[in-house]
Amino acid sequence: MITRHEVLLSLYGAWRLFLRDSRGIEWLDTSIEGYWKSFFCAVIVLPAYALLIALGGEGGGNAGFFRVVTVEGIGYVIQWTAWPLVMAYLAPAIDRDNNYIRYIVAYNWSAGLQVAIYLILLAIKMSGIVPDGMLALLGVAAMAIILSYHWFVLRIGLEVSRVGAISFVAGDFALGQIIHAFGQGMLR
Repeated sequence: MITRHEVLLSLYGAWRLFLRDSRGIEWLDTSIEGYWKSFFCAVIVLPAYALLIALGGEGGGNAGFFRVVTVEGIGYVIQWTAWPLVMAYLAPAIDRDNNYIRYIVAYNWSAGLQVAIYLILLAIKMSGIVPDGMLALLGVAAMAIILSYHWFVLRIGLEVSRVGAISFVAGDFALGQIIHAFGQGMLR
């Protein structure tokens, strides 16, 4: 079981990485036990994710409550496990299997900050103080911040080149879009 202290240290490490401090990785438990504990971040961000779906999502169209919860819940689990599984095969292929655990630990804990960025964007949207055009621009800026954050986590955690990190960021983004599209298709 993960302790509150471990959660706070891990989120602090993720915050340091967000600030582009490469020593942020030192705050993370990069052992095999820390690897499994990093998936607890999914539990931490679940309420925020549910709020984002309920208030800012695309909605389920005519899908009922049970169907929306089921599809979004399955999609949530797939989103949390798909990229670590892909990287379990790709990291050894590029001779980075020794860095895989460290990278996934940092990747998982970085989700806490990513969700916080989306919550800020949702709060701005809900306030109505920003016109739609500006809101779209803020959405693009938020996505750029999140993608560059993941790029930095890849550079530090997996120790790949700049171009390699860009390739992996693109791969993770594409995988996420595919999973999201399948889920939205099931809600129509």
